[in-house]
Amino acid sequence: MKPTSGPRRWHEQRWITDSVLRTDGLEWDQPRVAYTLRPMGVDATADFRVAESRIHKFADLVPVFTDLAERRRNLAEEAEAAGRTVAAREHYFHAALLYATAEWPIWEDCERLTRLDDLKNACYGGYGRLADHHVERVEIPFGDGFIPAWFHLPVGYAGGPVHTVLSCGGMDAPKELNVNMYGDKFLERGFAVLAFDGPGQGEAPVRGVKFTPTAWIDAGAALVDWCRGRPEVDEDRLVGFGLSFGSYWMSQIAATQPSLLGSAVGLVCHEPGCHMIFEMASPSFKARYMWMSGLEHDEAAFDEMAREIDLRPLVGRMSAPWLVVAGDEDELSPVEHSYDLAAACPTPAPMLVYQQGRHALSLPTPSVALGPNWVTYSADWLLDRVHGVPADDHVDYVLPTGAVERRPHPKEAAR
Repeated sequence: MKPTSGPRRWHEQRWITDSVLRTDGLEWDQPRVAYTLRPMGVDATADFRVAESRIHKFADLVPVFTDLAERRRNLAEEAEAAGRTVAAREHYFHAALLYATAEWPIWEDCERLTRLDDLKNACYGGYGRLADHHVERVEIPFGDGFIPAWFHLPVGYAGGPVHTVLSCGGMDAPKELNVNMYGDKFLERGFAVLAFDGPGQGEAPVRGVKFTPTAWIDAGAALVDWCRGRPEVDEDRLVGFGLSFGSYWMSQIAATQPSLLGSAVGLVCHEPGCHMIFEMASPSFKARYMWMSGLEHDEAAFDEMAREIDLRPLVGRMSAPWLVVAGDEDELSPVEHSYDLAAACPTPAPMLVYQQGRHALSLPTPSVALGPNWVTYSADWLLDRVHGVPADDHVDYVLPTGAVERRPHPKEAAR
């Protein structure tokens, strides 16, 4: 008999998941439609509206999103054959992200998952071949495998080294979501972007590179070494950007790679031991992370390992400014843990905090809707770091009116 995979709660509460999915839709555990549409643009809205009409239980996710991805891939191939390269690249981009969405619910190593990931890569490669800027597939050697990445250069790149951001999403946001098809906040500011999947994330576990509590520290060294070998990258102007669980992983890298001039992390996962996300939120989070760690059949071993997910021992090693973007009602990681880390950080650790903001800082929360765009804020803050502008400690607290109230930093309360 095949051993049971995933946490006990996932199996015991599966009927609840299906019931909530029918009532709350695709975003029962997180705003996956919103964060996937952000890089795709409004042209992909119809794909997700169709998905919402067809998906009534968890088992529907993979086949429905696979169908939608294949439709887009066929449209891309037809457009490319007809010489309509702009239409083709847009369809390829949409197809890649729809394949990535189809991959998300598969939490086991299997041929189906590998095939979907191969199709995703092929479609994103098609987009890259026709994109309005340089997009390159990268495989950075790491242990017995590699860290998969896409390397983007800004539109109009004319040679020479440019400031570069190492960019990662979270446990459910692969590298293909890191750069917008058009109008990307970092590319528009002249950054090159190395969008990568670290250990356990996105494509990496499909290729055998699983998460461990220290794997991202080693991955950070490999990423920086790769950057030092590329003539397009200004190794003296490197920064990091990480979202959701990437707020933990990128902080690990920032604390152990002193060449980074700064890092911005948001949609925080900073609770030591991750009790909220793994034991109180939808069991889909824990089920996926168990597979990401290669422990999908051993919940007890995973629980023991999860106790080691803790930034407190590392934050004191920060050597560059560290921006934290969070909602003050984050349901996956209570914001007080981020305040505590900012207070302990030896470098400037400013914070952008949205009143009533939940984990994903999604609409229609008034402070998020009317306040500063948090990606814009982060990109501008990182641009200041590569230009040598000094950082300081403060809390920009966004009110429901959209007004920003400058508040004392937690370091002041700690004195």
